[in-house]
Amino acid sequence: MTRTVLAVATLAIVIAACGGSMTADEYVEDLNALAATGLSDFEAAAATYNQSADPTVADEVAFLEQEVAIRHEFLEGFEALDPPGSIAEVHRLLGGAFTRLTVAAEGLAASAGAVNSMEEAEQTPEYAEYLAANDDGARVCVNVQARLDDLAGSGEAFADEPWLSGLGLAVRAVIGCGEIETG
Repeated sequence: MTRTVLAVATLAIVIAACGGSMTADEYVEDLNALAATGLSDFEAAAATYNQSADPTVADEVAFLEQEVAIRHEFLEGFEALDPPGSIAEVHRLLGGAFTRLTVAAEGLAASAGAVNSMEEAEQTPEYAEYLAANDDGARVCVNVQARLDDLAGSGEAFADEPWLSGLGLAVRAVIGCGEIETG
């Protein structure tokens, strides 16, 4: 059993060093599909939320719970992606930021359910973390764009690749660079 685990771990390390099983085009296509579905779901949730002229705490919590569900669905699909080595760092940065955003939304949803007003919810550590995670997502956008610029400038191999600009657009959609307004 120990040999099998060691062999599998070694194989995983070798595969990770060589890059994933997807081509860059496949990765960007699948990431775009995940982002499009998540964005559509989020826009629908935001439209429903925005119909309330004076949202209650229950409305806010329901919206946060929808956000969490959408983020979990996206994260599940994202974690199944196996990017090529050239964009593994971008994938790692996105995954870290998106996981933090998801955990922060979960925490805020849980704490908001235990308060009497949104003003009270805004005083919680969970709200502060939610804001910080969103701010960090904006920094990740900048870091990822810098990494994509490095890839584009790294030589002829990436200079004219159509997936490179597509990946930049997908990143902005996934992390929420230029967030959708909810109210």
